[in-house]
Amino acid sequence: MNMKNKNILRAALGILFFSMISSFPVIGQTIEGPWMLELNGSKQEIDNSITIGAPSDNEAAIIGELILRKEEKGWQAHVEGGPVEIDINGGEIEILIDSRDLAGFVFFRRLNGKISGNMMSGTFTIEGATENPEHGGYWVATRKKGKNEKLPPNPQNMSGIWTPAPGVDFRKYSMDLTEKAQNWHNDYIDHYDQPNVRCVSPGIVAIVAWGAYPFEILKSEERLTFLYEVDSEVRRIFMNDKQPPDYYPPSSMGFSNGYWEGNELVIETQLLEGNVRDFRGEPISEGARMHERYSISQDGNTLDAVITLHDPDNYNQPPIRRRKWVKNSNTEIYPYECDPDSFYRQMYNENKLDMYFERSHRRQID
Repeated sequence: MNMKNKNILRAALGILFFSMISSFPVIGQTIEGPWMLELNGSKQEIDNSITIGAPSDNEAAIIGELILRKEEKGWQAHVEGGPVEIDINGGEIEILIDSRDLAGFVFFRRLNGKISGNMMSGTFTIEGATENPEHGGYWVATRKKGKNEKLPPNPQNMSGIWTPAPGVDFRKYSMDLTEKAQNWHNDYIDHYDQPNVRCVSPGIVAIVAWGAYPFEILKSEERLTFLYEVDSEVRRIFMNDKQPPDYYPPSSMGFSNGYWEGNELVIETQLLEGNVRDFRGEPISEGARMHERYSISQDGNTLDAVITLHDPDNYNQPPIRRRKWVKNSNTEIYPYECDPDSFYRQMYNENKLDMYFERSHRRQID
């Protein structure tokens, strides 16, 4: 069965499941806890009504973790670590998820559906403008399975040059900031406070999640080396349990250890310096940790990653990003050109240098 037919079959099964559960009541069951959420876009008819069908060629499935929690004030929900609006009425559920496209436009995906046992299903629509129009479609959520016992290592060959692939990530816009982080973020000004605009490294948490740049993986006996085009950064992942010496300082790239859990490469990064998580300028505290889990397809041509930031000082729920790359030996990793003088020249020409220097405390994150 080719990919197009598989997509049509998946879409048809989604519609069938949705219609089957539409009359099922929710009796004596709890829906609290983690779910895996998958959205599949559909083509759009001329009259702008949504037709559930095969995903269009440029629309890949979007995957994310949904966590439901019942509190005194009602249902609370997070998608990929960020808060979302939710309404649950018997066996019906509605979720409103804020997202950001690659051009910076903020839009919403509104999910409506039914709940039955360990599955949810329904349709979603798009609200708000995006650079590249996104259509609605159907969604399915299933209970997230807990991890079984740790699998024995089964190392895979991930060497090569990897280029970004579309889809996968919700690009969730808002995160669940602590009061401390929210107070810091309220005064954030993108152009003046964002580190990369003045040619300062945005740090590995941002770099690994940016979807426009390639990177290369080199393998040696006890280490993997990641070469990023962004800032021409070099990252060493030690595969031999090497620990940082006592005098090792926090840095934008941190200190990374890796190990194999079955076919998956797990990377734990510590000793991160204070920085920002993404273009919104949400803070990362010194001492935060990053957890990454990489998996490679059977044909060795697709690489997936789930990236989780653990920073309880700044986030009530750990932010999650998902990324996909495809192997492309013809890709060139270019030298990263950045001229800080252009930034300061603009400040000077606009008579804003004094204001910029007065904001120096904004560029120190503890």
